[in-house]
This record gives sequence, structure tokens and C-alpha cells, in this order.
Amino acid sequence: MPVRVVKADRLLRNARLIIAVGFALVLAAALAAATGLERARVADTLVLHTLEVGQAAQSLLSDMQDAETGQRGFMLTEDEIYLEPFHRSVAEVPVQFEKLRKLSVASGEQLERLDKLWPLISAKIQELERTIDLAREGRRDAALAIVTSDRGQSLMNEIRDELTLILRAERGLLSERQRRAGQARYGLAALVGLSLLIATILAGILAVSTQRAVAGLIQRTAELEAESKLRHEAESTLRQVQKMEAVGQLTGGIAHDFNNLLTIIIGNLDTIKRRLAKVGTTDNAVGLSAKLMTPIDGALRGARSAAQLTQRLLAFSRRQALEPARLDLNRLISDMLDMLSRSLGEHVSIETVLSAGLWPGFADRHQVENVLLNLALNARAAMPDGGCLTIETANTYLDENYARQFGDVEPGQYVLLSVSDTGIGIPKEIIERVLEPFFTTKEAGEGTGLGLAMIHGFVKQSGGHVRIYSEEGHGTTVKIYLPRLAQAEDMSAVPAVKPVAAEPAPRAAANETVLLVEDNEGVRDYAKRVLDELGYRVLEAADAEEALRLLTQNPGIDLLFTDVILPGSVTGRVLADEAKAMYPELPVLFTTGYTRNAIVHQGRLDAGVHLLNKPYTQQDLARKLRELLDAARMEKVSQAPT
Repeated sequence: MPVRVVKADRLLRNARLIIAVGFALVLAAALAAATGLERARVADTLVLHTLEVGQAAQSLLSDMQDAETGQRGFMLTEDEIYLEPFHRSVAEVPVQFEKLRKLSVASGEQLERLDKLWPLISAKIQELERTIDLAREGRRDAALAIVTSDRGQSLMNEIRDELTLILRAERGLLSERQRRAGQARYGLAALVGLSLLIATILAGILAVSTQRAVAGLIQRTAELEAESKLRHEAESTLRQVQKMEAVGQLTGGIAHDFNNLLTIIIGNLDTIKRRLAKVGTTDNAVGLSAKLMTPIDGALRGARSAAQLTQRLLAFSRRQALEPARLDLNRLISDMLDMLSRSLGEHVSIETVLSAGLWPGFADRHQVENVLLNLALNARAAMPDGGCLTIETANTYLDENYARQFGDVEPGQYVLLSVSDTGIGIPKEIIERVLEPFFTTKEAGEGTGLGLAMIHGFVKQSGGHVRIYSEEGHGTTVKIYLPRLAQAEDMSAVPAVKPVAAEPAPRAAANETVLLVEDNEGVRDYAKRVLDELGYRVLEAADAEEALRLLTQNPGIDLLFTDVILPGSVTGRVLADEAKAMYPELPVLFTTGYTRNAIVHQGRLDAGVHLLNKPYTQQDLARKLRELLDAARMEKVSQAPT
């Protein structure tokens, strides 16, 4: 027989023997590990039992103390509300005691302590109930005599001592059981070490598989590197989102107060302008009116610009009140082409690539128009010597891999709006900052740095996604992903048509009453003057409590006009719900400087909510009131029996 064959046969026999021994050792280690695990499980169960006993004893003592606290509170105040924790604790005491008895059933010493403890608990509860009954019967002196006696304190001390002995005994058991559990874990660790050693021996025997394992390891390393890169990008996106959220919380609070001030400023300037228009026809009056109109118009333009700036702050902080509806993106772009052409000038051409069969989107049309206009103006600034602006639409699906990569978008179907220019592009070192608020590359005084931040805030509040791609010297592409409208019931009411400013403000009908609820005194005074001028009877309140009192005293109120954010714990939304419970057909108009989450959820107004954003003028308020009051009247007529 050839030597090589003998050696190969010997190696094969040795390999088989080693493998058999190895598997036997592995089986023995597995059995030993199973035994160790079972012992560790038993030890852990005992530890858990001890902890449960301690917790039950502590709960029992806490319930007794809570019952005594409730009794003392009632004795001091005679207020029945203090008896709620008393009754709750008294009801819980037997439950906790029975639980403690079941847990201690294996210990005769503990059961003896419990047999001694229950009469003490019963006596203490009887004492507490006796004092409460005496107080209710008007025999307060007798009740106080029981309270001030040493009997109650003595009972509580004995209860506490018995529970302390129970806890002390269990802690002793806990120490012993933890020691046993530790020993079991050490044994398990030794068995695991033995198993690893055996696995190492088997790995050495099965060296043939090493090469394949190394190849798999190299492949897995490459996958981990790619995953680490994706995770780094996702963490970067998350940090940006967290930073934007922090800035948004700050700007939201500022916008609320600022919009209150702007309501007072714009409203009173508008009032002055309307009153000047009604002055006499004498030369002096006309001349004075003409002299004052120009500065008033200038002040109004400045105040309205400030209001627009506030709306941008709310947009990027994702706290604006949106009115999303079914959106035909192709139709919107077609309707805006003329305006975009005039805005961009003759040196910039516009090309559109509109997808056939485009899905309907779900977003606020007015805000999408602002997004498209802002992107077009940014593109014009990036193409000072002219160029081409391309607007595209498409149906798209963002899968889970894409969502994991960026971390701030849910996988699903979206409608894509893509705006590309052939401009100077964005440098790599600043492209990650272009969505930050107040960051701008324009000269001082030429931009606020809120345009892209506003777009990002609006899109995220709408449940969408924004990506910016740019190459220096070749141009920039901004891709806006808006959620697809999948079901008809997802669609909210279409926003009301914007009123024409030249139309006269509609006035009140006969004897119509409005309850005005506004905590800001300046805003409340302005709103009351406007309502008075429009012919409404006005009841005013500074908070929800006062408003509820007026509602109770005046059942003939025709409309509730309330701020969303009110002092105290009762918000405007809660006030409206309570008012609706009293008068189901009462129309409610909300107003706010910014909405928080009281009437806006997931970036859209709640169903059936009517909102007038601050700042507002007499025209705005008059039309909104007339719209709600007329609708309420028509509904009453339609429901009236024929």
C-alpha cells in the first residue's frame, strides 16, 4: 500500500476520532451548561421572589400611610376629596396583605409574623374609619381626641416594626440567594469557556473551512463598512433634525407673542386708515388725510412684511397651520408658468417635464406655490447671466433602504417635484448648511436665509422629504417628495377662497352676539372695537373660566371667537369642546399666533376646525364671522321640520 495512502488513511482516522471526541465533549459541555442554566434559573427565581416579598411589604406600608394621610387631610379640611386616597388605600391593603401571605407561604416564621400583623392593621383601619365617621357626624372633638391619643401612633409603629422584621428576614434570604446565584453564574461561565475551547479545537481540526470563513469575513467586513457609512449619514440627518426642532421650539414661542403685537399694530393702522377715509370733504381734512395716508400705508407694508417673516419662522419650525387637500401638481405648475416667467425675466428659460398619469398629492396648495416660487427665485439668483430652469414631476416610491439611509422619511409612495437650474451650484463645504435658518450666501440685506429653511419645514410638516443635489459650475437640483393621496377620506376641506380686499366688510345681522375670549389685553381691545364697528353685541373674557361663566349666563350667544392658547390649564380647544357640549350648534372660530398641537395634528387642521391666523384685519375677521354664522343659519333652516 502506498505511503501517501497510509498517511491519508491515518489522517482520516485521526480526524474522525478527533471529531467524534470533539462532538462528545460538546455534548457533555451542552448537558453541563443546561444543568448550570437550570440552577441559575432557580437561583434567579428565588432572588425575584425575595424582591417581590420586599415590594409587597413596602406597598402594604405605603398603603397604610396613604390611608392615614387621607384621614388627616379630611380632618383638617373636611373636604371629601381627601378621602379618595383613603378609600383607595384601604381597598388595596387586603390585596397587598394576601399577596404577601402567598409569597411567604413557604416560611413558617414569616407566616407567624403576618398572623400577628393583620390584627394590628385591622385595628388601625377601624381607628381611621371611626374618626372619619365622627367628623362626618359633627363630633369633631371626639374624632380629634382619638387622633391625638397615643393608640393610633402605637398601632402604626407596631405595624411598621413587624413589616421591618419581615423585610429584614427577606433581605437576609436575598443575600444568601444572591450568593448562590453568583456561584451558579460562575459555573455557567466556566462551562461556556469550556464550550469555546472545544469549538476552537474543532475549528482547528476543520481547517478546510477556514478559507471559506475568511472569504465570508471579508465580504461581511465590506458590508459593515457600507452600513457604517449609511449609519453615519443617518446620524448626521438626525442631528440636523434635532437642531431644527430646538430652533423651532424657540421661534414658535417668539412667533406667538410677535403675532399678538402685529395684530394690534396692523389692526389699529387699518382702523386709522378706514377712519381717515371717512373724514369730511373740507380742504384741511382732505389735505390732512392725504398727508397721513402715505406714512400709514408704509407702516402697514412694514407690519405685513413682519407678519410674512413670522409665517416663515413658523414654516421652518413646522408650527404653521396647514390646510392640505387633493393636489394636482401638474395643474399647479401650468397655472404658475406665466407668473414664473415674469419673475425670472427674459434671460432665464423654463422647461417643464410633467409626468403623465401623475398621482394626486396631499398638501397645502398655497404653500406648494410658495415653495415653487422660492425655488425659482433662488435659481434666478444662481444664474446671473441667464440659463435654464427645469421643472419636473414624477411618481416615485421610496423604499426601506432609502428611508434607512436618510432617517427622516417613511418608506412609501410620493409625488416628486424637481426643480433644476444651470447656475453656479453650491460648494460642497456649505451644502449641508443650506437648510439651516438664517444661513445665506447672499449679500447683507438681500435675503433673510429663511427660504430653504421654510421649504424644509413645510415639506417635513406635510409628511414629505427634501433632497438637494449640486455640482459647482453645473447647477443645482432640489427634489421635493410630497405624500401621495391614497384614499379619498384622507382629503381635508379645500381652503376657503381668499377674499377680495376691495369688497366692503360684511356686517352683523340683527341682535347677533359674539363671545370674545382673548388673554392679550391689546388684542382683545382691538377685536372688541372691530366687532362693535361691525354691529355685533360683544361679550369679552380674558380666560376660559370667565368665558364658561358668560356662556352659562347668556344662552343666546351666536358664535364663540377664542384664542387657542389661554392662561391656565384650559386651552381654547378645551373651552370650545365644553361650549359645544352646552350648545351643540354653536359655531366656533379659533385664532392664534401659532398653533402648537391643540387644533393641528400631523401638519393639518383637525376636522371641523375653523381658524383665523394672527395678525388679522377687520376685513379678515368680518368675512370669517359671516361665513360661519351664515353656514350655521343655513344648517338650522335645513334641519327645521317642514
